[in-house]
Amino acid sequence: MTLACPAAAVAALVDALDDGVGTLASYPDAAPGRWRIEAILPCAPQRVAIETRLALIAAALGIDPPPLTIEPLADVDWLARNRASFPPIAVGPFVVHGEGGSATGRIPIRIDAATAFGTGEHATTRGCLLALAVAVRHRRIARALDVGTGSGVLAIAAARLCRARVLAVDIDPESVMVARRHVRVNGVADLVRVARSDGYRAALVARGAPYDLVLANILARPLAAMALDLARVLARGGVAILSGLLIEQEPWVLWPQRAQGLALARRWRIDGWSTLLLTRRAPNR
Repeated sequence: MTLACPAAAVAALVDALDDGVGTLASYPDAAPGRWRIEAILPCAPQRVAIETRLALIAAALGIDPPPLTIEPLADVDWLARNRASFPPIAVGPFVVHGEGGSATGRIPIRIDAATAFGTGEHATTRGCLLALAVAVRHRRIARALDVGTGSGVLAIAAARLCRARVLAVDIDPESVMVARRHVRVNGVADLVRVARSDGYRAALVARGAPYDLVLANILARPLAAMALDLARVLARGGVAILSGLLIEQEPWVLWPQRAQGLALARRWRIDGWSTLLLTRRAPNR
């Protein structure tokens, strides 16, 4: 279902259409001052009822009722199409690829098109993979933690690069299922355990501490809020890779980490996003 309207009417029309719509999106149209609203409905709509609702909203706003277009969608396997169009992505020593793809000379990580975040395309995932390759050059990683694992790409990368035991957690049950599937297809089920956790709160996270490596590709606000949790589980001499923050958010993500004794070792800035490599000082001997 598609309609065009003045920019000032978008919010009211979206509210009017939101009930019973599976997917709804609005974005600027080519014409100045005009917006387009598109919706995917789960079943054949009652056109008269929708047009009546829109006419009432339009009258209240003092505009003409927006013309409405409704047409059936072709039966397309969009997931299969997305898989076919997912080219291999080379990042540092890794290559992230979809079903049927691979590359020689690098560590392959298969990530199928799915709803969980992390196919290697986003700047934050690429930054984390680059940081991981640097973080493990001069230290042994025996235990790692991946907070907000999404597709599981970082946990799989850590397991393959370090042959380390990795605990991967996510608050989203769907991400947990997706990550478990990727762990299996990448042949690292003996090294990677995937579980549901709200950040560091699950008991199994505490039981597995301390970790030589912590990966957290989430968002700036929770990264700052969970600095104490990170410090509690990170081993002395351990490293943490934080991402999901914009470049301008670096200072207020770094400040609470430094307050917990973590130091910035290196940063990667890609397409406006930042990835931070932090170290925790080893005890004096």
